[in-house]
Formats: sequence, C-alpha cells, structure tokens
Amino acid sequence: MTFVCDGKFFLSPAGPEDTSAYARVHVSALGASYRDIIGPDFGSRMREHADEIAAEDRQYLAQPDATGFIAWSNPSLDETNDYGCCAVGADPDLWFRPVGIALSADAGPLESWEKDIGAAPIESPAGLRLRKLINLYILPEAQNEGLGSELLRAALPTDDPAFLWIINGNAAAARFYRRHGFRDLGEAFEAEGAWAPSTTGRMVRGLEGS
Repeated sequence: MTFVCDGKFFLSPAGPEDTSAYARVHVSALGASYRDIIGPDFGSRMREHADEIAAEDRQYLAQPDATGFIAWSNPSLDETNDYGCCAVGADPDLWFRPVGIALSADAGPLESWEKDIGAAPIESPAGLRLRKLINLYILPEAQNEGLGSELLRAALPTDDPAFLWIINGNAAAARFYRRHGFRDLGEAFEAEGAWAPSTTGRMVRGLEGS
C-alpha cells in the first residue's frame, strides 16, 4: 500500500476485479473533465454508456502488461496531524472513496477507434517498449493536491517512451502533461460518437523524432 500527498490519499494496484470502483471514477470524471469542452450534456451521455465504459475498463485492466491504480481518499486523516502519512493508522474500511484512476499498457497495434479516425502508428525507438497512458482521471474534490503526479508516476514508473490521447482544448491537462515531459504532436482528429463535437490528438514523451 502507498500513501501519497501527506497521507491524504492511498494508491492501490487495480486489476479486473476492481472494475466497479475504477469505472465509477472514470464515468464521473469524464463528465466533470469535458463538460466545458464538449458540452454540458457530456456527463449524461457518458452515464448512458457506463456499462460499455466499465466493460472496456475491465478489458484494459485484464491485459497482462497493464499497470493500473486507484486512488482512495483517506477521510480519517486529520490534516493537522504532525506525523503525516506515517501516522495514519486508520481502519482500512474507511478508505472507501475512490477519487482517481490511472492506467497504462504496452502500446501494441492501433485500436479500431484509432484506425477509424485516421491515426498512424507511433513507432518506438529500437530496443525500447512503447507505453500508452490509457487513463488518468481525478475527481474535482481531489484535484490540486499533487495526486495527478503521483498517479502518473505510478502508472508510468520508468523512462520508457510513452504517449497519450488528449482532447484538444483541455488546456489544464496539456499543461500538466508538459510539466511531466510530454509534448503535443499538433494533431486534430475528429472525435466520433459521444465524443463529438471535439478533436483529439496525441502527446508523446521520450520520442524525439516523432
């Protein structure tokens, strides 16, 4: 178990057996993250697709090369506690509220949706594996605490080349990833389905020739 952010949160590895908690954060965070970019009804659209999102999350979490985490709030932590995370002796049953998720996996071939929007594969440098950051979401109540950085380090713990997809116009997310060594490829693929109208593109790290 890993306490982070001075004991305010607890990170636990996530596998397919954790899909329910993982997907609950995923669906809620999607609505909060993109309502100002895609539209105020985006959250309700995502809730309509909650079962599909959970099924996709389970599939990703079951991949043998997946590295997934859930961040849980620690409501028993007194913020005035001088001992920080080392003094947290809370009943584990109180670590009940999932507030963040992160997941990465080996990139592999293009997924069907990536092909549909016209994306080209990203090639990894010889001898290095390419990782794909599939998800990193934090509920609004847990933002601006450093949790995003902790989740990113947990999901991508090495310096292997990596990329992620981002919705264009998500300036806060773009700034966050740039601080962590990613750069924008300048792509603008038209998103489809519930993600329309928006455009999406990739950010990369450790791929200087891309």
